[in-house]
This record gives sequence, C-alpha cells and structure tokens, in this order.
Amino acid sequence: MKNSENPNFSASVREVTISKNEIIYKPPIAENYMYEVVQGVVKLGGYSETGEENTYDVIYSGDYFGNLKYLNGQFFEFSKTLVDSKIRIYDLAFFKKTIIENPVTSEWFIAYLLKRWCLAEKKLGQVNERSTFQKLEFLKSHFNIPVLDIHGEEHLLYNLLTQKDKGDLIGATRQTIANALKKKSVFIG
Repeated sequence: MKNSENPNFSASVREVTISKNEIIYKPPIAENYMYEVVQGVVKLGGYSETGEENTYDVIYSGDYFGNLKYLNGQFFEFSKTLVDSKIRIYDLAFFKKTIIENPVTSEWFIAYLLKRWCLAEKKLGQVNERSTFQKLEFLKSHFNIPVLDIHGEEHLLYNLLTQKDKGDLIGATRQTIANALKKKSVFIG
C-alpha cells in the first residue's frame, strides 16, 4: 500500500531489515502496527500450552500481517523471518484511516483479505482430504515457488520449511512426515 500522495505516509510508515530467523513480534506484545513483507519470507504461528511453536502459515513478498487487536485477546501469534527480509511497518491508526477514507485502497484491501481467506480455506480443504504423502505433495506444489531475500538470493520456499513446519501445516507430527518421506524414497528408489 504505497501512497506518495498522502502527506502522513512517510511519518506513519517505515521499512526495516530483519535477519533470518528473527522474531518480528510475539505474545504478549500487542503492537499498533500492520506489517507488509516487502521482500523475503515470514512464518506465522502460535504456541502450544507447553510453549512449543506451531506454524500455521508462511507468507512472502506482497503479503500483510499483524493487527490482532480485532480479536479481543482471543488469539496470539508470533511472526518470524525465514530469510533476511525487508518489512514495511504501518502505524495502525494511519493504516485504518487510509482503508476507510480511500475507496480504491478500501477495495484493494477487501480483495486482499478475501484472497488470503480463500487460500487458507483451500489449503485446509486440501490437507483434510488426503493421505499424509498426498498432503505433503500438495504442500510442496503450493510452496514450490522461488522467493528472494534482501540480497537478491533466490530460495525455494518449500525448502525453507522444516519438517516440523510441514507437519504443522498439514496437521501431522515430524515423525509422520519423516515416515511418509522415507516410504516415498523406498517406492521411488
């Protein structure tokens, strides 16, 4: 959401570089910001009752995240970079005002939210209808895309995911993932 016509833009928006595997935010911090991945990859997730990270989404350049205040403290998440990334940080009051007052920006944001919602439902539907190996194949096809870090180095998004991340994204354990991949290699090789 770039808007050079808005005089408050430069006072309300800043860009930061965040190194690989660095936390952008985590509970209980509730900041008044929206975030945009300008370049790089960000993992979103939550924590189990024992404090273990659980990944529920991976986003990349052009995606927005943050602003959990609408959820009234019912939801907590962390965000962490998977490669060196550039993140644009929007002051929440500025972001909201821009969405409300600018019809073009409002239409864009509604379309963006619907796209993210649809993708989340599609992923959920795909992983609920398949065997573990088929779920992994779907995950690979979904995340088998090149992404750039801030140095211009290309990474295959799927390869940035750990077995734990893959398990979290398809509702399986690391061991289940390892067993499915091991069986695959027996059948192929």
